Amino acid sequence: MNNNNNANGGAANQDRDRDRDRDHQIPAHLLQHAPRPRSVTFTISVMQLEYLYVTWAAARNRVHQQLYQPDLPFQPYPLPPVWPDETRAMMVLWIARERRIFEMEMEELEYLLGLRGAR
Repeated sequence: MNNNNNANGGAANQDRDRDRDRDHQIPAHLLQHAPRPRSVTFTISVMQLEYLYVTWAAARNRVHQQLYQPDLPFQPYPLPPVWPDETRAMMVLWIARERRIFEMEMEELEYLLGLRGAR
């Protein structure tokens, strides 16, 4: 008894599948690729970018205090600004980009210091 013929889609099974799927084709618009992320540009205003950098500096100070001066009292978190959805999305993308750049810089540092294998 040969059960592999059915499991691997034997010739008889393939012919039946072709007949059955002839009218069930995937529409062409579903097969098109989405634009590559590198071909899409995002803009963020100068004011928003300045706000991000100032807030980033404040975040660094908070982390520095947590690491090196944990006995000092922490300042309470300020209320976050209310952003329109589009601006909020841009900031999320910007932060993700900066995080990835930082990771790439740390990898390069490891290679330059000989802490990772040579390329």
